[in-house]
Amino acid sequence: MRYLAYTLFLGIAAYAAVIERVANQPLVSQPPTPTLSRRDINDVPASVTSAIGSAIPSDAAGGILPAWLTMPTDDQIKEQLGLNDTQISQLPVQVMNIPGYGNWTANGWNVRIHGSAYRNPPATADQLDQAAQVFVPSLDESGFTDANRAMARNVTAALITLPVQNYSLTFTLNYNGQPAANITFPYPTDDRGEFDQFVPFTSPGRVPNGNETNVVQGLELFTPGYQTGNASSYLVPPQGITLVADIDDILRVTQIYQPEEGLKNSFARPYVPWMNMPAVFAKWQNEVQGLHIHYLTTTPIKVTQFYEAFIYANYPLGSFDIRPLNLTTVDQIFQVRKVNLDRVFETFPQRKFVLLADTSNRDIMKQYPAMATAFPGQVQCILLRNTSATDPSDHFPYDTSGFKDLDNSTYMFFRTPDDLMGLDISKGECRNASVPQNVTFGYQGLPSITGSGNGAISTTPPLFMLLHLLIPSLALALS
Repeated sequence: MRYLAYTLFLGIAAYAAVIERVANQPLVSQPPTPTLSRRDINDVPASVTSAIGSAIPSDAAGGILPAWLTMPTDDQIKEQLGLNDTQISQLPVQVMNIPGYGNWTANGWNVRIHGSAYRNPPATADQLDQAAQVFVPSLDESGFTDANRAMARNVTAALITLPVQNYSLTFTLNYNGQPAANITFPYPTDDRGEFDQFVPFTSPGRVPNGNETNVVQGLELFTPGYQTGNASSYLVPPQGITLVADIDDILRVTQIYQPEEGLKNSFARPYVPWMNMPAVFAKWQNEVQGLHIHYLTTTPIKVTQFYEAFIYANYPLGSFDIRPLNLTTVDQIFQVRKVNLDRVFETFPQRKFVLLADTSNRDIMKQYPAMATAFPGQVQCILLRNTSATDPSDHFPYDTSGFKDLDNSTYMFFRTPDDLMGLDISKGECRNASVPQNVTFGYQGLPSITGSGNGAISTTPPLFMLLHLLIPSLALALS
């Protein structure tokens, strides 16, 4: 970890040199164009970001894991546990199905089936404790209970599962407790043991047609022969409202913007809802006929089960999108949230979407307003929790420039769930007039640096901003 600290210092020094070189260049008044735009973290030269970028929590970090922490490779897992391929091949296969959604087509229902096939390598409590220390170094301290350590072992055990490649699967769909269809998945699992495909099925007289109903219908999905291979799928009619909800720091308390706390809250502490957000969801579920709730997170697929258990214990049922491990395109690697968003928008072109998230994620601040332009008429509301206004530990600036050309009645930055309580999203309401917006269409969220009342940071020296972002990760690296 100390190597990381030195890397951070080198990165800061390199970036300082860049800023100094730019600052010392003479100012040119003619011609008036081109002009220098406000610098984003993304604008830092690649040679610098390669050294410092891994210390900045972001969507590319994979949800709950800061970017400087990566999941162990399969070979590392085998080596650490002293297992060979023959021993692994003798372990039972497990299947995890992720709750999916289905759309109605001219040929019947088309249901998305996705998940993974894996094996659980045997690991002792001591081995799991040692592995968990990577994520929560202070796990042995008095602030953690035996229950905290047990949870850390469970989450770590999920992260060290091994994929089962080239594996064929069959599924059974039940509707209202009765068999509705048998499905042979068209492809074997991929190199990461994952499967993800829309599969058509028909069930005349059993499952209502999508053009004859305006309510979401639940299916039970089973993988015969595997106790772990059970999940739900949701058949969504062509028209209605889909609520796409992020999870971390909007539905549950995570504090991803504080890496050390974020890891503790994800590995060792019970998942807890953010304030009274479950009551908002319960209200919308009761008020909005045919509401489809889609939970979208960039958390790695291996810890999906913990997120599902939390959501279904506190929020209405709904479909899920996560971060797969088998990422093969640039967009999948760096914009997995956008890839998942595009898929659900393209699957339901006639539905209206309400996007719910928070300002601490840089990609959300870019991608969500861009969805309104890419899919005209489909984005009904964008609702964003202003984390820096409600949690003083969030020192991440957020960029509101993407909202400049949007109708200001279609988005709202809110502080607490109570700000959402009065909204009737079935009538297209997105704004609570009592909630001040103060949107500057630029960087906001660092008033302690700029001293400005509205949180804009357009005058903040880039080096100061970078230092402010890196200090928490640097402190953790040195601990």
